[in-house]
Amino acid sequence: MHFQPVLELLEEHEVSYSIGGSLLLSLKGLPVRPNDVDLLVKPENFTQAKQVLQKRAVRKKDKPPQDCFLTKACTTFTMLDNIQVDLMADFAIIYEDTIFRMPFTAVMEQTVAGILPLSSMEAWYVMYWLLPNKETKRELMENYFRSHGLSNRQTLEEARRLGMPAEANHTMEKLLKEL
Repeated sequence: MHFQPVLELLEEHEVSYSIGGSLLLSLKGLPVRPNDVDLLVKPENFTQAKQVLQKRAVRKKDKPPQDCFLTKACTTFTMLDNIQVDLMADFAIIYEDTIFRMPFTAVMEQTVAGILPLSSMEAWYVMYWLLPNKETKRELMENYFRSHGLSNRQTLEEARRLGMPAEANHTMEKLLKEL
């Protein structure tokens, strides 16, 4: 996936962002083929980021909170080169009565595509427990954690305190003890 022009556009306009979702996993070397580019920004940067991305977009669609998603702001762009970009601020999911918010992190890391600002793998792992049909990605991430360790144990510990599904709690407890 040729996503660099999107990132360069944000950087050219000095918009801080972080990469998440399947692109994050792919950039970490996991065998995942991203279908889109998930970008997170701080809520105060969302309007600017949206305006910048609109410059290369052929379509955009604002997505209001729905179902389990309580994301404060989300817009999907189809870019000139047919890449789909999901721009999100304050990404959040509700499970039972608890809201799980993706903390904004942008850690510059060496990836297979160069040094890029990445979201927390552990935070995405938590979200993948709350989203349907993410079992394969969770398993890949668990194997990644076993071979590379956890960068942010606190994220998993806090998710367990907030009340994850029983299977998630058990798996996270096991990971925390192993690593």
